[in-house]
Amino acid sequence: MKKLISILAAVVLGALLIGNCQKQRTIDRLTEQTATLPTSQMAAVSVAENKVVSKVRQTDGSVKAKVQYVPPEGKVEITQPVEGVAQVKVKRAGFTFRPAVQGLAGDGLKIGLGARLVYFNRYGAGFGITHEIEPYLFADRRIDDMVGLFKNTTIGVFGGPHAAGVLVSVYF
Repeated sequence: MKKLISILAAVVLGALLIGNCQKQRTIDRLTEQTATLPTSQMAAVSVAENKVVSKVRQTDGSVKAKVQYVPPEGKVEITQPVEGVAQVKVKRAGFTFRPAVQGLAGDGLKIGLGARLVYFNRYGAGFGITHEIEPYLFADRRIDDMVGLFKNTTIGVFGGPHAAGVLVSVYF
């Protein structure tokens, strides 16, 4: 049974990494595209569904578009100097405290309460306690780019002194 769980956890991690690479290629292609702005504007920024699309007029007159993912824990900061090009900074990594209800599949099905403590883009890590008062650590990934309906849901792997396996988290 432990081999099956290990194989399942490896497959889940592999699928997440492949999905992330494909999504990043798509974002890079969109980022490289040039855009248009009315001649009276130096920059335009739009935020929708955890994405920031910034169009900035460069010093040579061309307009460059950039698409960036913003995790729910992150933030966007727009700076417009008196002279020069506007800058958009996205905080995509850091510390947080996001509580969640988690379903764990290891040596059996369990329910846990956990909290995400660190994040980097769509990935995060934290700790939790099962309904049997057993502690565990976990690493997870948001699935909002794969399944558009679940904005606050992640899948990942967990491990502790008594069990290891895969988990699904729903954040508050």
